[in-house]
Amino acid sequence: MDKEQLDTFLSLVIYKNFTKSAEMLHVAQSTVSARLKSLEQELGKPLLRRTNKGVELTPSGLIFLPYAKRIIELVEESKKELALEGQYIDRLVLGGPSSAWNYIYRNALSTFAIENRNVSLELKTHSSENTISKVIDGVIDLGVSYTKPTHPNLVIHEHIEDHFKFVSRFQLNRPITVDDLNSKKFILNNWGDAFFEWFMEFTGINHLPALSMNQTAIVLKMIEEQDYFTLLPSMIAQPFINDKKLYFLESEFDMPSHHIYIFTSKNLKKESTIKKILELLKN
Repeated sequence: MDKEQLDTFLSLVIYKNFTKSAEMLHVAQSTVSARLKSLEQELGKPLLRRTNKGVELTPSGLIFLPYAKRIIELVEESKKELALEGQYIDRLVLGGPSSAWNYIYRNALSTFAIENRNVSLELKTHSSENTISKVIDGVIDLGVSYTKPTHPNLVIHEHIEDHFKFVSRFQLNRPITVDDLNSKKFILNNWGDAFFEWFMEFTGINHLPALSMNQTAIVLKMIEEQDYFTLLPSMIAQPFINDKKLYFLESEFDMPSHHIYIFTSKNLKKESTIKKILELLKN
């Protein structure tokens, strides 16, 4: 199994078309077919099947897909590590939800970059679940997650418990009720599986918000500029409250907890570099 075979397989998954994949890979269509056939022979399983609409994954292809992606990512990461020589003394890859880096750890990130210019720093923004898997794979050195990592090869270095609160640019002289969540002024920002499970249990499985998304930066912009309200972790909302750009709204029900975990692999490498960033993140 080689990288060209995997690149071809992934291209076919994306474009669902042999001609388009050949064009994007700058090879002949016969080469695409040959690479796929060779990969399938090596694995002993058909990975893709032709349909009237193009190409689709077989059950075996669906199982193999995440592994192919991980292999390619590890190859690319190894190239970056090898490129360190003569440029930097170390390379540190951080990962986690964009909201955590943007609103909680941005200053720590900036301070580390300024104080450690001889370290190549890369930030990958992923969902909590995706971040955990990439730390396990060694693609990310240190992860931040809103979901508790439970893998035996991971170590949690910091755990913060926060709570969600309703926020808006307007003040309200009464508590938010369940009925308010059916309002067209409510934006549901999805904070991960645990939060969404709570929300669906609380509002009912058939509840359909008028507006929902998973981009905190957009949600914040919308509630700053218009009369929407949403649920935010208090740590993210507090600076906006301090600047009187937003207000906390009371509610008639208890708010769920919000957790933040900072973690690394047990097989920790780059200990001195990670220790520096950990100290900044914890503060």
